Amino acid sequence: MYKIMSVCVLLASFLASDAYAIRYDITADIGQIRYHDVDNTMASSWRGDMWFSLSNPNQQPNCKKYSGKYAISVSKGNETAISMILAAKMSSSKVIVTIDDEVKRAGSVYCQLQYITIK
Repeated sequence: MYKIMSVCVLLASFLASDAYAIRYDITADIGQIRYHDVDNTMASSWRGDMWFSLSNPNQQPNCKKYSGKYAISVSKGNETAISMILAAKMSSSKVIVTIDDEVKRAGSVYCQLQYITIK
């Protein structure tokens, strides 16, 4: 009986921890884009990293806002995502940004990009 209860409690704890993570597929325009130089002294924890904000998103994720807009971080060195973000911004194209609101940039509170699609 003790083993069954232990397994049930363990299983319930695994299920409960995933209950708060939500996948979002957000359609939006690209707002502000920021790249932090690798030698910058003003935001040293962001050296070599970049993020972008979402304008007019169709969903409200549980992500940190910067200047009133959701800021999404991009993994360091992800040249493909950076190129797609810049292309969407320059062409005024909408994007679909996929995030999991529990996956944050390392050492940060900002949501981490999982996928990006140009519409």
